[in-house]
Amino acid sequence: MMLERGVVFQSQGKQLVGVLHQTVQKSNNGVVIVVGGPQTRVGSHRLFVYIARALAVQGIAVFRFDYSGAGDSEGEIADFEHIQYDINDAINTFEQLQPHVKHITLWGLCDAASAILLYLNEFEHDKVNNLILVNPWVRQASTQARVYLKSYYTKRIFNRSFWKKLFNGKVNFINSLKELLENKRLSNSTAAEHRTPFIEAMYQGLAQFKGESLIILSGNDLTADEFNVLVENNKQWQQLILQSLNPIKTVALADHTFSDAACKEKLLKLTLELIE
Repeated sequence: MMLERGVVFQSQGKQLVGVLHQTVQKSNNGVVIVVGGPQTRVGSHRLFVYIARALAVQGIAVFRFDYSGAGDSEGEIADFEHIQYDINDAINTFEQLQPHVKHITLWGLCDAASAILLYLNEFEHDKVNNLILVNPWVRQASTQARVYLKSYYTKRIFNRSFWKKLFNGKVNFINSLKELLENKRLSNSTAAEHRTPFIEAMYQGLAQFKGESLIILSGNDLTADEFNVLVENNKQWQQLILQSLNPIKTVALADHTFSDAACKEKLLKLTLELIE
């Protein structure tokens, strides 16, 4: 049995809104779900509801919240690079509401997963024991270009409808060629040429985290593909991921938000395995 209730809490003078999924059974484990950028109330938001309720049924209290400007929370919409205080205040609120929880897992999808690592780069919290990072957002010009060359363009070459459109004049060959060559140029550039500061901060956040973390990637998702490309081409990230406390698990048939029921169940199973 579980109970759900809305919670309003303060963060830097703004009222933020969250939902607490309480359990009758008192477990030492709890989860804070960091919700990503502005979304409709379907898609990824339904995934968050599903995960929260499924964990609560297992006796694990969950708190999910909208950061500044998102959903029903006050303020101008914040970029994921600037919500560290929101995350910290959400964790503190969860602790006040569920004082019996001694071990907290931070759970995030896409840019929320990235925001969690940025938070850990700036804040210390002794009750945060686990991280579950789903399809972390690591967008860079060079990695995006490599993913497009590897996934998007390769699929088009073997797609019959593409060639049909090309021969019928429905594809601008010159523009497509220019786009291909530009992506080829970017893919060959070094990381230093297109250095993205938030990715270095993400690395530092994960590197200094002392608990267990699990990175879960979808097998059918460009964001996940880009994270794989980052790891393949960055020695620092390679070494960090190879450490036993930072494994990667891939759900082969999953899209970005695990819309398939079987993939969603696999995501839940992986989440429970780490928490329990």
